[in-house]
Amino acid sequence: MGSTDDLRKELDKLKADVANLRNLGSEQLHAMRDSAEDEMQRRRQILQRGIKAGQNRGRRARAEMEDEMSAHPYVSFVAAAGVGFLLAKLLDIATKR
Repeated sequence: MGSTDDLRKELDKLKADVANLRNLGSEQLHAMRDSAEDEMQRRRQILQRGIKAGQNRGRRARAEMEDEMSAHPYVSFVAAAGVGFLLAKLLDIATKR
């Protein structure tokens, strides 16, 4: 009968070990999830800063272009007409092939 008690003790010990492993796995899973969420938040902030910087550069470039066009309206018109003419020629050549 001693062997049955020994087996029962070993089984109880095994159950406790499995429960401890389960708790450790759960804790590690939570830690990994928290770490992933922190990293995702950090990258989201970097992306948002990049978007804002790009928007600011675009606004500045637009303002500079508008200022330049206002300062030289005739040159801007001739340049736009020239670019339009070149694009029309390129498209015409492309459609003839």
